[in-house]
Amino acid sequence: MLWTDLLGYAASASVLATFCMSSMVPLRAVAICSNVLFVAFGALAHVYPVFVLHVILLPVNIVRLMQLVVSDWQFAVVGVTSIMLARLLGVIRCPEAKPDLSSGQLETRIAARERRELSELSPRRVARGR
Repeated sequence: MLWTDLLGYAASASVLATFCMSSMVPLRAVAICSNVLFVAFGALAHVYPVFVLHVILLPVNIVRLMQLVVSDWQFAVVGVTSIMLARLLGVIRCPEAKPDLSSGQLETRIAARERRELSELSPRRVARGR
């Protein structure tokens, strides 16, 4: 058995491994390895249809893997941002947060914040309103 035959068997085994994958990121990573192995096998064994096919599939798999990684990263950023925003808005309670304010205290704080925001926008308008 020649080492090119071993390379072909390894490439075939990697294709089989892609069919056993249940998530896309590992599938694309193994498919890229498979493409590299088949490119080497096709070139060394002079099997040009296999070589051409996997030369075409290699960039396709790389681009698809990059799209998956970037979209996962974007979803993670959106998820973390939305959790942080929810904590700021009080939708999610942090375990280290202070206990809830009574309704009177909350109304007082909201009114104070509104006055402060208005004073930053237009000092003359707030002075007339008092």
